[in-house]
Amino acid sequence: MTEIKYAKHVITLPIVKGKGAPLMSAGADVLNGFNCHIIYAFAFETGITGKSVEPHTHDYDEAVFFLGSDPHNIGDLGAEVEFAIGEEQEKHVFTVPTAVVIPGGLPHCPIITRRIDKPYLCMAVSLTGSR
Repeated sequence: MTEIKYAKHVITLPIVKGKGAPLMSAGADVLNGFNCHIIYAFAFETGITGKSVEPHTHDYDEAVFFLGSDPHNIGDLGAEVEFAIGEEQEKHVFTVPTAVVIPGGLPHCPIITRRIDKPYLCMAVSLTGSR
């Protein structure tokens, strides 16, 4: 039998179920020490999306991705989303796949789904091993 040499590099991602939509969350503890943290969930209703109801900051950089779920039209987010950035809560509204790049220390959130036609994926990638 052939030795399975690289199995440790193929990782089943943990799904967390609780209040709201199930989500996937993995940091260095799950990703074999890889120094990042990824969390994602599908948004399927209007209102605050995610667990951050108030503006907050991190001491690490983060990028939040908003991706549509229609494989035949990947340029359509399927929703209208509002994302607040900065101390003054500057509002950014978008309806197409978008990445919001947030340097450490910059206040951000909440994320508000104003309109939803189809579920979309919201994924945050942080340059830290844990959150």
